Amino acid sequence: MTRQITINLDGQQFMLDLEFEQRDHSIVYHVTPNKHFSDQIPTGFEMIQHDTDKEGAPSYDASGLSEQGKLIAESISQQISLLPPQFKGGKPAEA
Repeated sequence: MTRQITINLDGQQFMLDLEFEQRDHSIVYHVTPNKHFSDQIPTGFEMIQHDTDKEGAPSYDASGLSEQGKLIAESISQQISLLPPQFKGGKPAEA
């Protein structure tokens, strides 16, 4: 499934697409870079939300990212962490 999110970067808002896939013990987010920062975030960039850390922000491999790319990745990760479970690919908590 694909979902659009908006991030704030240097006072500007940018939309980008996230495709997510549910795995056995995690959710993997495949980030489609926005045209404004496609040179900072590589195509196929992934973030992983482990089931053991549902409240935290997804993790990612920052190696190979520029300083600007790291800021963008952190902004994406934080925005994902703010989404309710049903909108970030997880399952809502059982009552």
